[in-house]
Amino acid sequence: MRPLALLALVVAVIAGGCGDSGPEAPRLAAAVTRCTDSFCIAYPEGWEVVEATADFVSLRHPDAPEQVLATAGRINMEGIVTAAGKTWPQTTDAVVRSFWEIIDGGGAELATIDPLQDGSVVSFGTFAGGRLWWRLTPVEGRNAIGVEVRAPNSTWADHADAILSSVTLLP
Repeated sequence: MRPLALLALVVAVIAGGCGDSGPEAPRLAAAVTRCTDSFCIAYPEGWEVVEATADFVSLRHPDAPEQVLATAGRINMEGIVTAAGKTWPQTTDAVVRSFWEIIDGGGAELATIDPLQDGSVVSFGTFAGGRLWWRLTPVEGRNAIGVEVRAPNSTWADHADAILSSVTLLP
């Protein structure tokens, strides 16, 4: 086996095993929609709404209520950037990278970042508690909608994708 191929295999095995504890995700179910004053979000049936306000929705999954969580709400991008020690203004991509720098006390690792056609950026990575998916959708100026899904392992990726892809801004 080539040294580079061997290295890739070792990295894949190590990355695949990190943080893969906790319950596996159930099959996706029909979507339930919840709206705030400024956005709507859909989540798979079976998730529970913990809190809902005019600007924020918090969810959890009963299979692991302390480990499988999702939040969606209005956020201040300038606050994220300055918390990471940078100055405002920044690009959406830079805001996402700043977010990852401050998560888990700087211990989180950004694995992927994917800009979308609508100006949103979806990212994925790991932190001490498992896996993290995050979507940042700029609204106006420093205002944005942030959607975060946390889970103990990668089996929850379909749930995270369903939640992150459902964000709809309201006029």
